[in-house]
Amino acid sequence: MRRQRLTVGLCCALYCLLAAVIYFGFFKSPRAEYTRDIKFKAKGNRLSVLLITVDALRMDHVSANGYDKKITPTIDGLVSAGVNFRRAITPIPKTTQSLASLLTGCYPHKTRVRNLWSVLPGNMITLTEVLKNSNYQTVAVVSSHNLIPDRNLSRGFDHYDFESDKRDAVETTKSVLLHLENINTQDPFFIWVHYIDPHVPYYPPEAMIQELDPDYQGRYEKKFGDNKLKIGGWAYPKDIGKEGAVFQNNLGEIVNAHIRKLYAAEIKYTDLAISELLAEMERRVGDKLITILTADHGESLGEHDYYYEHGDYVYNAQLRVPLVFRIPRRHELYSVGSVDDWVSLIDVLPTTLDLLGIKVSSGHLSQVDGVSLIPYWEGRRPAPRPLFSESDDTFYPEFIKRRVRHDISGRFRSVIFDGWKLIWTPFQQPGMLYELYDVESDPDETDNLYEVEKARAGVLEKYLQEWMTLQSQSVEDTRPTQKDLEILKSLGYIK
Repeated sequence: MRRQRLTVGLCCALYCLLAAVIYFGFFKSPRAEYTRDIKFKAKGNRLSVLLITVDALRMDHVSANGYDKKITPTIDGLVSAGVNFRRAITPIPKTTQSLASLLTGCYPHKTRVRNLWSVLPGNMITLTEVLKNSNYQTVAVVSSHNLIPDRNLSRGFDHYDFESDKRDAVETTKSVLLHLENINTQDPFFIWVHYIDPHVPYYPPEAMIQELDPDYQGRYEKKFGDNKLKIGGWAYPKDIGKEGAVFQNNLGEIVNAHIRKLYAAEIKYTDLAISELLAEMERRVGDKLITILTADHGESLGEHDYYYEHGDYVYNAQLRVPLVFRIPRRHELYSVGSVDDWVSLIDVLPTTLDLLGIKVSSGHLSQVDGVSLIPYWEGRRPAPRPLFSESDDTFYPEFIKRRVRHDISGRFRSVIFDGWKLIWTPFQQPGMLYELYDVESDPDETDNLYEVEKARAGVLEKYLQEWMTLQSQSVEDTRPTQKDLEILKSLGYIK
């Protein structure tokens, strides 16, 4: 009997051990390796940080930034209580690539995350790794098929809660609050939340689209896309496909105006979920939290005949993003206001560390391209600087206007400086090599002034040439592996 009990006991123990292995091995996100030898001059004020990124959120679709309907009351509240950078851009208008630049403070040629299949190399230090070395608790809750842990943006997170696009904004917030239960809010933490909802396909709650466009009856009345869970090229309605939705859109202005309302309704739904998140953070953390809200990129809604997509060009509809920092009233630099100077997502890392008072003494951040925006809190205005962006590669090269080569060297590049923007198309014939826009008076970039402003264009050309010479001269192997190709095909990016 004793031997039988012992056998049963051992079996139960082994079963529990096996269950634990399965649970922690398959259902818990693996802890990524990270750099552990970062040295500090100061570890700062120990405030916590909440970073919110919203996929494909245009700056001008935040009501506080001028959208004509009240769809973002929560984000508007952050704007009124923080510093709102109204002219922020992404260095590359694609999710993984852009967020790699945000987390490292570096342009894509340094992060080497320039494609959907790129992996962040180990020598690129992220904001998460700096905070982890400073004894922060670190959690990411990201809802996007692009943000799989394999891309290494997960490095430094204690928990990297990844889910595909099927997890909507409300469910994403619920996941964050579950993780918050296991965080000691008396100690500093860093939480990154990524919401997917404003990305195609558009499937907002029916009540919200009724509120925004009550009189519309016709195609795509309640949704744009045949299946809420489809992504890539399959995210668009089957009757027109991605080609007919994005590149050869003949739907007419009435239908397209309604689709833009569907996009706006998705933003409204996301804002509602963010409201719940911020309310719970306020209850649990109080006035010890720095909140940052931004987007990975914008979304073209028909500008330059390019609809409901991003990444193929470097026009501002795709580059401009909201960027808001709200810091606690107890912070010595507390202030509110709006900034109209041009800034970039590469500035988020150095700005966040300065707001936290964290000073890194080792050389781990020597590669950072961004600058701290702290002077704006101190009542100073930094000297203007050129800001650069590049396009992504395309899976539909036959539809991309002006572009000649479809490798990294052939990507569109842009520089913004002193209210002007120059776009370069490599390998193009001389008369089509550049576009120049006065983005102060022509924010939609409709009037190419290159031929009449050659002197001004020359200044921007020089900045662009200097930036290109800083990039690696080595030839990058950007070809996807067979596994990458299979993933891209399964996601609908290629056929």
